[in-house]
Amino acid sequence: VPRLVRSKASKLNEALKTLEAKLGRTPADAEVAEHMGLSREEFEKLLVDANAVSLVSLNKKWCETDSSKEVHEIDILEDKKGEDPTRRIHKADLMRLVTKGLNRNERLIIILYYYEELTMKEIGATLDLSESRVSQMHSAIVERLQNQLGRRRPEFAM
Repeated sequence: VPRLVRSKASKLNEALKTLEAKLGRTPADAEVAEHMGLSREEFEKLLVDANAVSLVSLNKKWCETDSSKEVHEIDILEDKKGEDPTRRIHKADLMRLVTKGLNRNERLIIILYYYEELTMKEIGATLDLSESRVSQMHSAIVERLQNQLGRRRPEFAM
């Protein structure tokens, strides 16, 4: 976060604390803007910029476990960009299970539509079929798969 933004955020926090102490309550945005000598638009921009500032120490101690091992913030943060390796395996297993018993074109329609997220028109161009024919086939495949799943439901019960 740029130094100027951090500086503005600290000035905003200072103004909030000063007005809170003076008024005995949380000040309104208009009061803070007036106290800081800012127009409404400038104050709103400052709020947006200041909200971008949220520094957290990743070394901050979160808790201690029974084994006296310290757990830090960095140990419990979720890696939003990381991929769960089991998810890919489950997805592949599900794809094999769903497409088992389908012919080549039917399998391609399901994979291209649900896994590759192609449109019916794009699938038709790939398989040299009309968009309406792909749609008809897709509907028939889905209906057949639903019937199969209905019969096999006990296998999936936990």
